[in-house]
Amino acid sequence: MDDETALALNRLNVEFYRTHAEAFSARRERPWSGWARLLGSVPDRPLRVLDVGCGNARFGRFLAAHRRLSVYAGVDASEPLLAIARSDPPSAARVEWVAVDFVASPPDRALPRQRYDLIALFGVLHGVPGEAQRRRLLAACADRLDPDGLLVFTCWGFTADPRIAGRIEALAERGPAIDTRAFEPGDHLVPWGDEGGAFRYGRDIGPAERRRLLGGLGLALVREFSEDGPERTLNHYSVLRRALPGEPDRG
Repeated sequence: MDDETALALNRLNVEFYRTHAEAFSARRERPWSGWARLLGSVPDRPLRVLDVGCGNARFGRFLAAHRRLSVYAGVDASEPLLAIARSDPPSAARVEWVAVDFVASPPDRALPRQRYDLIALFGVLHGVPGEAQRRRLLAACADRLDPDGLLVFTCWGFTADPRIAGRIEALAERGPAIDTRAFEPGDHLVPWGDEGGAFRYGRDIGPAERRRLLGGLGLALVREFSEDGPERTLNHYSVLRRALPGEPDRG
């Protein structure tokens, strides 16, 4: 994907989450079922957590109900979503909020420069236009991972959901004026609501791309699983740690 198209798609997403923050948050109050499965991999000790693309911070609140948090850092490009998050913060010894567009800005500069025990990217990677930028974001997160920490991200398999895939096809002609000829297979304009009143960019990231994204980052796979949605297959979870010396990384 060329830079011009990637920036246009990022602007589309930033505007979506600015304009529809309240409605988007209202439909995303419950924890994902996959988070309960994830807890089995998360150590029961005080945690420093970096929540990239935190939205309304519902993951932070869920985690704080099951683990002690010494630091919770919520990062998001949407000021309205962060305002909602601030109104009901996770219980932690220290809570930090960072309003920054880690897609338009180099993520290594945009993200807080600290070490974390748990770094989470839930519902984030599919909204980052361009494989190179997705890899840069993961690399920046891996660089901030404590030697004993975990990096967790999800990939949204929305095209396998007939309801979502049907709306994408049916409402394609109502989409914004973006040249989709620069799209790669797996890139989509995803409508919001059944009438397609708004659109955002979404990427269906498959196994081959996940391997490319992680190759050379020095991470080893702890576990992976699919969960969430009516069929419990909507999101693919990847849980990783730093690779040990001499241990092949995930790529």
